[in-house]
Amino acid sequence: MAKRRNEQAFQDVSSYSNGEGKKRRKGRRVRIALQCVACLLCVIMILFGSALIYISMDVISELSTTTITKDPALLGINDNPVVDYAQDDSIVNIAMFGVDSRNSEFRGLSDVTMILTVDNKHDTVKMTSILRDSLVYIEGDGYGGAYYNTNTKMNAAYSWGGPELAIRTLNQNFGLRIEDYVTINFVNMAAIVDAFGGVEMEVTADEIDEINLNLRNLIWEVEDQKNQDYYNGIENTNYPQVVDSDFMYATGDVDTYLLNGNQAVSYGRIRNIGSDFGRVERQQKVLTALISRVKNFGMAEYPNLVKKLAPYVDTSLSINDIIGMLPILATDLSVERISVPDPDAETDLQDIEYDLVYNLENAAKRMSAFMFEEGSPYWEEYKDIVEASKK
Repeated sequence: MAKRRNEQAFQDVSSYSNGEGKKRRKGRRVRIALQCVACLLCVIMILFGSALIYISMDVISELSTTTITKDPALLGINDNPVVDYAQDDSIVNIAMFGVDSRNSEFRGLSDVTMILTVDNKHDTVKMTSILRDSLVYIEGDGYGGAYYNTNTKMNAAYSWGGPELAIRTLNQNFGLRIEDYVTINFVNMAAIVDAFGGVEMEVTADEIDEINLNLRNLIWEVEDQKNQDYYNGIENTNYPQVVDSDFMYATGDVDTYLLNGNQAVSYGRIRNIGSDFGRVERQQKVLTALISRVKNFGMAEYPNLVKKLAPYVDTSLSINDIIGMLPILATDLSVERISVPDPDAETDLQDIEYDLVYNLENAAKRMSAFMFEEGSPYWEEYKDIVEASKK
């Protein structure tokens, strides 16, 4: 009897001990798994942190960044914007300005005023060009403390008050909610195109004549800019260098050519064919061709490409902003573009003393439908017009 009690006691203790052992082994495996996960996360964080340091210290170390106000009132953002009504985080609007300067400064008239829409929702990059002669209301502080309160051409805003005043003007006149910008100038645009290895463009024989004319004009403009910079005490060595091989010869009425930087800039400045509407369309074609070139680059080539481009760009975008827009590069992205005004869409368009006058609010509604598609309150009303105005 005593023996059975001892055996039963042994069995009970042995059973208890065996269960605890399993629990302890299971707990140990869980701790090891958690430790592995923690180590893995640390490695990822270290690698990611190193990547950010590499990007900030090496790849974009020469990027010119300018901090602008984030105060909505100072940027001309009202409580009920027309275009950015949808407020979709997957769709970002950025102002892009092309400054008419022949030196490396980011100052002057913004002969290119464009809104770049990075649409990760529809895997699309969208371009909305605002023609420089658009009559708009400019209100706000400019350089030297000057205060403007007048109706004039869109391209004056950047010249008077830099990117902040230009963004404010866009937001106020077109119901936008833009907070960031990218600026290049004509000198830098040529270098950017060359960094991409040129762009393939379909060019007519008449356009080649205009390209050559603009190249000759560029030579004189550069010499004039050099004299101005010398007189003003500006030290600069980054001037466009036009060489004999830049001049083109037509191989037919129309053909496809690989344009270098000077040729592409001269192509984008053509106004004698199609007036300013044709000029804007050619500028959009150059940017579309650049995006097509990016799609052919491998992911490993991006850092070197960005490093080449960094010295030629002034922007308010942060590293996080730039990284946040990179996912679209991994998609089969498409490019769409419209111009504002468009004579077929803005049927009330008038050219009054070289100013383009049209209903800005109606144009803004078309922009909203283009940028946000079904997320825009104006999509049903404007979708047919948008589809017809896409280039």
